[in-house]
Amino acid sequence: MTGLIAFLMRMGFGGMVDKAISHLERRAELQNDREKLRSQTTVELAREAVKEAQVMADYNRAKLAFPWFWLFAALFLVPLAAWWNAVILDSIFGFTWSVADLPTPQMQEWAGDMIRWLFYVGTGVGALKSLR
Repeated sequence: MTGLIAFLMRMGFGGMVDKAISHLERRAELQNDREKLRSQTTVELAREAVKEAQVMADYNRAKLAFPWFWLFAALFLVPLAAWWNAVILDSIFGFTWSVADLPTPQMQEWAGDMIRWLFYVGTGVGALKSLR
């Protein structure tokens, strides 16, 4: 009797069990595909980031090799350097000069940014020249 009940249950629910198993297998395949797609996307994003960095490096290399770029930068840096030297000389030797501070905090911040930029670009130029 138990065998008959087991046989009837297998016949009645057999299709459902097979469907459930195939559903679970398909779900596992989809998750594997999803993980594969996620890893491929990550790899492609990394490749594109490297390509973008190479384009920017080529752009910066071309820009830094262009003499007019340095002339334009000098228009801002030379007056700032003269002012900076006057401040340093006045503070060291105590001249009677009246070296004025920059008028606004924004200009002081700008002057600091220009000094940082000069060292940043100078380091970049040196690094690029050492790679050649």
